[in-house]
Amino acid sequence: MKKIKFEYRITLLYLLIGGLWIIFSDRFLLSVTSNQEILTKFQTYKGWFYVAATAVLLLLLLKSHLRKLRKAEAEAKKSNALKTAFLQNISHEIRTPMNSIVGFSDILNTQEFNEQEVNQYLAIIRNSSNQLLYIVNQLLDISMIESGNVIVFNNTFTLNNMIDEIDAAFKPTVKDSIKFVAEKGLSDEKSHIVTDAGKLRQVIMNLLNNANKYTEAGTIKLSYTLENNMLKFTVEDSGIGIAPEKRQYIFKRFQKAHNENKEFYDGVGLGLSICKGNIDLLKGDIGFTSTIGKGSVFYFRIPYSPASR
Repeated sequence: MKKIKFEYRITLLYLLIGGLWIIFSDRFLLSVTSNQEILTKFQTYKGWFYVAATAVLLLLLLKSHLRKLRKAEAEAKKSNALKTAFLQNISHEIRTPMNSIVGFSDILNTQEFNEQEVNQYLAIIRNSSNQLLYIVNQLLDISMIESGNVIVFNNTFTLNNMIDEIDAAFKPTVKDSIKFVAEKGLSDEKSHIVTDAGKLRQVIMNLLNNANKYTEAGTIKLSYTLENNMLKFTVEDSGIGIAPEKRQYIFKRFQKAHNENKEFYDGVGLGLSICKGNIDLLKGDIGFTSTIGKGSVFYFRIPYSPASR
């Protein structure tokens, strides 16, 4: 059913109240007295009362409506500001690897190099291509999540094997000043579970990459435990931490907790929103604690569904 516009609702309400007031107030006055002079005075008072009462009612309704409009306007301005910041950020993120790909491709085409130099330039082109592909994949992921077109594919796998694979893949990317630790909370037999392995791996890797990005030295620790029939995963780091005023935005799209920092951190601000979207699809929850200058602890929980061997 189509909703009646605000201005028509106000007009109808005004006419309805006015009609009811005239009918019932006149009946009431006639039941009290038939003196024409008294009735005339009461009609005047009644008119002024109606004008005052409807003015107050209209004022309250308009204030309520204007409050909603101003809130919508503020949200629209904030959305536009976020869009502008995102476009600036994404243009930088895409332009950097693209410049590397185009630049080194041109160099290889126009000059002669020895085999070592060629391999070095090809490695730069390959890394830049992977960086560009990662950005595009993030944009596609958040688009699919927002549109509700993501499907959960439950499959059977051994969680401990996944932790070992993540350990082997992540360690080479960790800064030399950081120690990475991965701990398992179940035996291999009990870690044989059913869930969407791809989404679980993506969430863990996003959290680990964030920890590595915002940690200069210390420790990054990945662990999981079984609590109340829920698997609780934790990624703990000794990085820069998150300011209290930024924490309410941490899982929102295109928002980064360290935009104002003097040091620039790569990323388009989608990793944590993708994590939250995937965890919601897995019927779990995600959260974090953080202390400025000491680090952050991100954790998420998903239902524990053991697989039968």
